[in-house]
Amino acid sequence: MSFCVKCGAEGPTYERVCRSCFLENKRFTRLPDHVDLVRCHHCGEYGIDGRWVAHLDHEHAAEDAAMRAVEVLKDTSIEEMSASVVAADSANFKVHIDVTVDHKRLVVEEELDTIVRLKSSVCDRCSKIKGSYFEAILQIRSRDRKLLEKEIDEILDRVDKLVREAATENREVFVSKVDRMVGGSGGADVYISSNSVGKIISREIADQYGAEIKDTAKLLTQKEGRDVYRVTYLVRLPSYRFGDMLVFRKRMYLVGPMRTNNVKLTDMKSGESVTYSHNDLVDAKVIGHREDYLDAVVLTESDREVQIMHPKNFRPLELRKPPRFWSKDGSVKIFIHEDEVYLVPK
Repeated sequence: MSFCVKCGAEGPTYERVCRSCFLENKRFTRLPDHVDLVRCHHCGEYGIDGRWVAHLDHEHAAEDAAMRAVEVLKDTSIEEMSASVVAADSANFKVHIDVTVDHKRLVVEEELDTIVRLKSSVCDRCSKIKGSYFEAILQIRSRDRKLLEKEIDEILDRVDKLVREAATENREVFVSKVDRMVGGSGGADVYISSNSVGKIISREIADQYGAEIKDTAKLLTQKEGRDVYRVTYLVRLPSYRFGDMLVFRKRMYLVGPMRTNNVKLTDMKSGESVTYSHNDLVDAKVIGHREDYLDAVVLTESDREVQIMHPKNFRPLELRKPPRFWSKDGSVKIFIHEDEVYLVPK
């Protein structure tokens, strides 16, 4: 049977003394009398333990800051911890903490008290935003056509979504500003805080809209011993867009899905699908857009033909159907070019 070398009590010992003697005048946790809690004046997030985080209110933030400030002795781990917060005033919060620790299989309960002092500041992110900081410029342009306003809106919405997704992993990612081009072919410049994110987004947009990318870099500064470049990513959309009608090598095609390097076209005569690179289609001529399609009522339909009512002269018209084509809800989309009517494939 072991015994305490200090008081002589028999039973389990810790470093040769009993539990009572071992715990005498000993604490396994410590907490400063005051803990400073910084809150960003602009975004409202709190600086805690080297990170900026969002909290429901000051009390929740004070609890988090106090609990993270708790320190333990060597060979001690926290098993359980809870806290209560009382606001002394709008900038000072009394925090009481109950903590259970394990020190070499000895379980001990302790109480801690501190005052959390709330201070106002500006986080690095908001400071950069206010200073219009950016590392990348995403330039949205087109080739040989004017960008539609709704087309620019769609692209900017996509960019905004991608930036917000990246910001969930890194709060330093944001858009500094957006400049829309007035006159000419239109377009937009998006200023992004991160060069790497700008690169990823430029490729996402290029792949979705079949655009080409060119980038130019300029040394901005040095950060932690490495060069930081300001890069401009020019994303130039082709002269055609999804759903356009174009003439290429004396044949009419419907523009289908586009990727960075190529586009899928449907021959409006044969219904066959072909794929061309964007470089191949430099001389292609756009002759119509989705907005030019017309609705036509189906009168009769067979395996090979469909009879419609011409939407302009209201006369019956028989058209040969492309492969795997069937009307839907008694109507079809047609495109009229030089008085010739074409069925638009689904």
